[in-house]
Amino acid sequence: MKSVLISIQPKWCELIASGKKTIEVRKTAPKEVPFKAYIYETKGKQTEHCIGCDITYFGRGKVIGEFICNKIDKIQPCSEYYSYGYDIDDDTLTTTCLTRKQFMQYGKGKLLYGWHISDLKIYDKPKNLSDFKRNGYKTEEEWLFALYPHTHCHYEAWAKRFEITRPPQSWCYVNDLNGEEDCTKAEL
Repeated sequence: MKSVLISIQPKWCELIASGKKTIEVRKTAPKEVPFKAYIYETKGKQTEHCIGCDITYFGRGKVIGEFICNKIDKIQPCSEYYSYGYDIDDDTLTTTCLTRKQFMQYGKGKLLYGWHISDLKIYDKPKNLSDFKRNGYKTEEEWLFALYPHTHCHYEAWAKRFEITRPPQSWCYVNDLNGEEDCTKAEL
């Protein structure tokens, strides 16, 4: 199964962790399902203005959990020339925690993808980006054996290409962490 690292704002991470948000809406999606998605909670402070109050979310800048995406919905824009809305029902609105207006602002009349969240696990101890490698990374032993025997001195330069030093803008493929045990199953 392939794995991806997905960047999500703190507000949405909280809704995913609580089980209220079960579909993540994106402009693109991996071609094959199922896949594992590691949730990177974006760093920084985010304030949302509500009627009579302000809610502030603080992002940790860490990978806080993972889920399995076993289904992706295509969310089509309306076909009428004069409409920029989306053909979505109330159930989809509820499971994405988005309003029709937010769909329109985000999608701008283009195809969107709804990633279904299942088997959610929130880590007891969040992980650093440095714990992850871009897809294709091999250990030094694998690299030497399979690709370039007798060129030990060049491994470090090759491996640097796979380091993740910045979070993805939306998502990117990564190597699987092989199912660490320091997570708890979220109650859905």
